[in-house]
Amino acid sequence: MPGISLKIAIKEENVKTNGKSNNNDFLNGLTALLYNDKYTQEVLLEDTYLVACTRYPEYPIEIIETSEFWICVEGKIYNKTVSIFGDEIRILLKRIFAGTSLTKEDKNAIAEWLLTADGDFVIYALDKSTKDFVIINDVLGRLPFYYHYKKEKEITASREIAFLNNFIYDNKNGNDKFDKLGLAEVLLFSHTLGKRTLLSDIHRMEPASILKIYSKNLRLEIENIHCFNFQIKANTNVSTKDNANNLVSLFSEACKNRTDHNSRNIISLSGGFDSRAVAAGLYKNNLIQYAVTSTEPHWRPVEGATSESEIAEQIAKSLSIDWKDYGIKQPRSGDLIGLLNMKRGLTYLAHSFLLPFLKEVKETHDSTPINFFTGHGGDILFADSSYETRDLEHLVRNIIRVKGYLPLNDAATVVRVNESEIIEEIRKILNSYPEVNLGQKLAHYLFFESNIKFSFEIEDINRHYFWTLAPFYSIPFFKYIMNCPDEQKTKVALYREFLFNISPLLSEIKNSNWGCSILSIKFRFLQSLMPVYWRFSDLRRIIKKLKDKRGYSYRHNSKIIRCIVDQVTSCDSMSDNLSLEGINNIINNSTDYSHYALDNLFTVTSLVEQTLCKDTMIKKHYD
Repeated sequence: MPGISLKIAIKEENVKTNGKSNNNDFLNGLTALLYNDKYTQEVLLEDTYLVACTRYPEYPIEIIETSEFWICVEGKIYNKTVSIFGDEIRILLKRIFAGTSLTKEDKNAIAEWLLTADGDFVIYALDKSTKDFVIINDVLGRLPFYYHYKKEKEITASREIAFLNNFIYDNKNGNDKFDKLGLAEVLLFSHTLGKRTLLSDIHRMEPASILKIYSKNLRLEIENIHCFNFQIKANTNVSTKDNANNLVSLFSEACKNRTDHNSRNIISLSGGFDSRAVAAGLYKNNLIQYAVTSTEPHWRPVEGATSESEIAEQIAKSLSIDWKDYGIKQPRSGDLIGLLNMKRGLTYLAHSFLLPFLKEVKETHDSTPINFFTGHGGDILFADSSYETRDLEHLVRNIIRVKGYLPLNDAATVVRVNESEIIEEIRKILNSYPEVNLGQKLAHYLFFESNIKFSFEIEDINRHYFWTLAPFYSIPFFKYIMNCPDEQKTKVALYREFLFNISPLLSEIKNSNWGCSILSIKFRFLQSLMPVYWRFSDLRRIIKKLKDKRGYSYRHNSKIIRCIVDQVTSCDSMSDNLSLEGINNIINNSTDYSHYALDNLFTVTSLVEQTLCKDTMIKKHYD
């Protein structure tokens, strides 16, 4: 991914790596991230801190400089002009840099501003007088950001986890490179939890956070400024119809604000509801748009037999917009290795089909900057995610059973951690939320852990090629919909009203995954089964096995199983980090596990193999 990286070290002249200045190593590390000939490397600041970036020309970075502060905004704030948010940020920075700690009044002022700033951004700022430095991200943490802190010696932070991996860990011992719990969580859920990544001592910055660096003693403080409370529902007394009307208005504004008239606005159009809602929102504003579709290689509907591309074409024709079907992209070794290099396991390798699709879209429209719209977020925001449970322990166990792809004991065994460590981490995360009601704690977890830690990393793949936008994550829209009562979201009643309001025509077109329209009785019935998944999690597995055609397993002679076997046998260091007995137990019984479970395992073994053995069997099996 493009983006900003920075570092500061105490006594720079004493910080050497292999006899070279650490600054040289830092810049050389960035050079490795020039993914194609459109990328450039730029030093943005060299004053106590070294701040640099790699990017293609249209990747958004804005520098604002005053006599007091050096300010850099990475990303976009869609509802404020540069001059307005520049003035507002300067006022906030005076508060942040004024003392050694933030007062409650300071935090409230910053949180209030973040809740008005509709955007996907990270702000970097230097106080020129004290040389203190701060990093602030948006209230949803839309741009993944990572940091490494070597206490009182060096701080390195980056939008690119690949950069931190290459810059910090080349000389680390093999056993010290991985976060064991992070590996177990990816095996279990396809994502890490909390601040974890898969690399030891490299942390993910949580949403609405301020990371402050004091230059004199190189002390780092990181503080969360705002935490949503989903138990408070301000729109409870508003009817479903009126809530839907208000949401349509906010959504339409979000689509309009995100349009770039100097770029080609392209929507990634599937056969689902979310992307068609975005297409309708753009169409409602009379905005010129293009639509593209590519179907996941192993995509299968839950019900029906209509393909994603057939429904996408029908939607595009209904709106009279240009549409191109890029077909099914089978990833090759370079795509899998490329994704592994980019995300270091934070996005599982089954998503590598996105790389050839995005690359081809970029090449097709190479003469014009691209503004790439997606429907990310619609499904989770309109879902009734709050299911009552009897106590916290039952909730933790249900999260593991319903959201876990591997049995807990398998995930713990492979990485050699205690099951209790994973359970305790989930418990601590749930206890950190402000909600008292356990059902609302679950809703909070499903959004800020299951969704953000998984989906935002996938979205970030797009930014490797062009700027990507998700109007469902507009802050005004997000605040409003999360204040709508759960009862209105049951059986997607609110979504049905919303979609019909924004486009009656598109709401009648069936969903390719479910084989029916959102207006149909059949769809309401299928959605009524969702609460059963949480109340009777064992029944969920039976229903999915009998009915869900998306569920499939890998046979013993499949490419992925053969590749894992070769990875385990050829990489001697694998056994230092993972249990070969645990891995063999899974792959020898591969048909007993879902493809998601094996995809997660493949991601972990590939990361360990590439990191420790400097090569990968992916080349052998996927070329």
